[in-house]
Amino acid sequence: MESVRMWRLWTTLALEDLSDRYRRTLLGISWLIASFGLFIIVYLLVFSEGSGLSHGDYALYVAVGFGLWTFINNIVGDACLAYTSSSNWILGVSIPYPVFFFQSAFRNWLAFILTLVVIAAILVWQKPVWSPMMLWAVPGLVLYLFTPLWLTAILAPLCARYRDAQHAINTGMKLLFFATPILWLPTRTGLVGWLTKYNIAVYFIDIVREPLIYDTVPIRSWLIVLAFNVVGVIIGFIVYAWTRNRVVYWL
Repeated sequence: MESVRMWRLWTTLALEDLSDRYRRTLLGISWLIASFGLFIIVYLLVFSEGSGLSHGDYALYVAVGFGLWTFINNIVGDACLAYTSSSNWILGVSIPYPVFFFQSAFRNWLAFILTLVVIAAILVWQKPVWSPMMLWAVPGLVLYLFTPLWLTAILAPLCARYRDAQHAINTGMKLLFFATPILWLPTRTGLVGWLTKYNIAVYFIDIVREPLIYDTVPIRSWLIVLAFNVVGVIIGFIVYAWTRNRVVYWL
């Protein structure tokens, strides 16, 4: 695949994006760690009393869930902008479009690695004895490398063609945050249980959070996530093949 062979280009573009975002700041990219840690502290102080968990257990639960959610939310948001934010490149240079998919995914993974550092520190603090079952979080994280590519193949042309779609998706993600068990514990009853059951973000979070915190493998979540990816890959290929010759007219 030509786009894969051009890895120097999309890695350089991703690094340049991160550099531009934190240019002339005192902490630089360390702001990612600082802001994430501050959010965890605030959530712990405000919401832990009603969670039914100890402060340490709740801190671990929120840190893992919020860290994974932040990555998912950023991936969706950047997927919408993959074409429009690179319009100068697309209109001025002949570059395979998947380069911009890799650029978006790699940029968010670099930021996610810093978040994982904070999560690992909280794991060391709160969970001194680690189980081999925790290694099941690794294939979940590997899947996080793969999913953004087909997701960007779908959302990038959609948001380039229909500019309102980006705002609608961003609004939907904000609402979805409150329907995802990050600050609260999941339940199987009532409206909250219904929202949990049909919220795909829950299953993506479970395949990493369950092994790390509870030393269990969420088989049902894995089956749903794998099925979701299979369907997503098929739709992604179809959308990319249908739109790649039209994108230049939408920018």
